[in-house]
Amino acid sequence: MKFDYGKIKENVVKIIKSKQFIIIRPYLLGLIVLISGWFLFLSLILSISININQDNLVFRIDKGASLNSIARQLYERKIIKNQNSFIFAVRLKFKSKSLKAGKFYLDNITNYNQLINELSKSRDYGIKITIPEGTRALEIADLLSKKLKFTSKQFLTKIENKEFLQSLNVKGVSLEGYLFPDTYMFSEASTVEDVIIKIIDRFYEVVDDSILSEINASEMTLNQILTLASIVEGECMVDEERPIVASLYLNRLKKNMRLEADPTIQYIIDDGPRRILNKDLKIKSPYNTYRYRGLPPGPINNPGQLSILAVLRPADTDYLYMVANGDGSHTFTVSYQEFMKAKLKFQKIRRQVAREKKMENSN
Repeated sequence: MKFDYGKIKENVVKIIKSKQFIIIRPYLLGLIVLISGWFLFLSLILSISININQDNLVFRIDKGASLNSIARQLYERKIIKNQNSFIFAVRLKFKSKSLKAGKFYLDNITNYNQLINELSKSRDYGIKITIPEGTRALEIADLLSKKLKFTSKQFLTKIENKEFLQSLNVKGVSLEGYLFPDTYMFSEASTVEDVIIKIIDRFYEVVDDSILSEINASEMTLNQILTLASIVEGECMVDEERPIVASLYLNRLKKNMRLEADPTIQYIIDDGPRRILNKDLKIKSPYNTYRYRGLPPGPINNPGQLSILAVLRPADTDYLYMVANGDGSHTFTVSYQEFMKAKLKFQKIRRQVAREKKMENSN
């Protein structure tokens, strides 16, 4: 198709010279000036510079925050110099309801236009949750349910679901022991399945193929390793002691001695953690290592990497007994006689401390 540009030009000239165009020409020129002015004004507003330094590179908008509250937060962080001008700029861009909740990184942002565009991008609102070493599944369920949209019961039910466990290639009655302690970022919309899968993925990142090969070459299953690691985790506050404690319990297992591990008692009492009483040692539970020989049926908490490796790579010792020193460390002994001496020594120190405390309170 060919255009007759000469004809088109002739028609345009006729329109411009027509009476109708002469009448509307002032209005048209006024409209052009108005639009040009609006665009000039908008560009001036949007080009207002902002102040980004190392202290305010990260900016977070809470869910449901209003434009006014966002502007106030930006002003208080000294990112913008004037709240009203920012609010006006947002409205000029028709973005009043477009600012998103989430965490934003403001590096390379230099003016209002870039800032508004960045804050208008869809963000996955991250919720940070830390699971400490040695935390039980029951405690993790409570921790997660307070920040995410599912209940403790839903979490605990899911980690004991046989089909779900099979889908994760976990051989056990529960995910207790596999809920790897770490700091996680979850979406506000995360389901219970999403959360568990993310935690289990992290477990297998740490307990990788090389560690699994090491476990397969040992005389214990993964579940048994995690079970003993959870006991070591429950006993140890001093990292250097973990391989020693693991060695002690492995020595007991080899001699068919009861483990007599206090953390297993804490696991089965309803009002723990607390000081263990003689009556607690008589509780009929397969987790009571004072009553039954061998390992309990499964982990009693979720151990960290150091405790897992301590069981895989224990210290070379003949220790069979240990006594807590009251400061997080232990005294290790080979014979029962040495154990009793260490125990009596600790009890003497504890009584002395109790007397001194009583005297301080009375004064």
